[in-house]
Amino acid sequence: MEVVPDADAQVLTVAATDDGTARACWRPWIAYAMAWLGIGLWLGINVVIGHRNSGSRIPAWEPMCWELSSAAVIAVLAIGIFRFERRHPLSGPDWLQRVPVHVPAAIAFSLLHTLGMVAVRKPVYALMGGHYDFGDPLLGFAYELQKDLISYALIAGACVAWRAQRARRERELAVLQLERDLGQARLAQLTAQIEPHFMFNTLNAISNRMHEDVEAADRMIAALAVLMRVALSETCDARVRVVDDVVWLERYFELMRERFRGKLETQVEVEPAARDARIPRLLLQPLVENAFEHGLASGRGRVQVTIGANDTTVFCTVEDDGRGLAPGYEPGVGLTNVRHRLDLMYPGRHRFSIGPGRIAGTRIEIELPLERDA
Repeated sequence: MEVVPDADAQVLTVAATDDGTARACWRPWIAYAMAWLGIGLWLGINVVIGHRNSGSRIPAWEPMCWELSSAAVIAVLAIGIFRFERRHPLSGPDWLQRVPVHVPAAIAFSLLHTLGMVAVRKPVYALMGGHYDFGDPLLGFAYELQKDLISYALIAGACVAWRAQRARRERELAVLQLERDLGQARLAQLTAQIEPHFMFNTLNAISNRMHEDVEAADRMIAALAVLMRVALSETCDARVRVVDDVVWLERYFELMRERFRGKLETQVEVEPAARDARIPRLLLQPLVENAFEHGLASGRGRVQVTIGANDTTVFCTVEDDGRGLAPGYEPGVGLTNVRHRLDLMYPGRHRFSIGPGRIAGTRIEIELPLERDA
């Protein structure tokens, strides 16, 4: 049976997306218009109150018309001021040299503002059965000019402040992006260091085994091939599921049991709640490798790995019954990389500890924030 896509549904989906985008584009302009409307109403109400206090019986609609028309015209002209100031910014190097350019611009702004107010008020007065008289044009323009120069300065200052805030925000985002990129690069480098380190130790173990038991060395090579096949089939994600990282661990244990035949006991316990939790890729194998290098160098003993989880945290424990840590012990490449990776991936949100085991040997404990696939 062939499933035919519903073309109408696709058209509706695209239309809905376009409609949502259009709404998102109009929202800032609606907010802008509402802000200027609020300013006009606020100024108009104050003028009405002032006339009432003085005993004037002027109709309330007249002051409201004055202030709303003024605010509406300024709202339109402010867009032009924003674009003009962006071309001739009043900030940055040599900004004082650009100030003279804004003097004629401010005068032009006042002229357009005055003409625009008159053009709006005359038809409004006519509709209300009255007549709007601006008075003497020169005196009226001079009166508006001294107010408009302040308005122009305030709008230009707001443009400068907005641009400075935006530049600061862009710098902050650039720094965050740089830090994230550096962290990702460092994380990739650390992960890449672990795999060659593991390969070197494994090949060295196979080489030593070749002189004692060729068949055992052959089995170790086969186990390594399986391990590499599993690794190459995975993605390069920094985090993997616990069950996937345990696959690496089991293959590594196979190699070690083959190398120390009959002398090594291993156990891996994964609680059901932790199976799908995501942990850093190749987290467990370096911890176990450390047990062999510093606790079970002879290959004789027991290594136990336990992974559990609760509602918020993943717990990883690696414990051996070997000779324990020598005085002045310093972590090797594997543990050092694990620590650095945890610092990068969970800064301030994890715990890493290494110390004596409950009975003997060494115990490593890691606690991480619980993460699962979305």
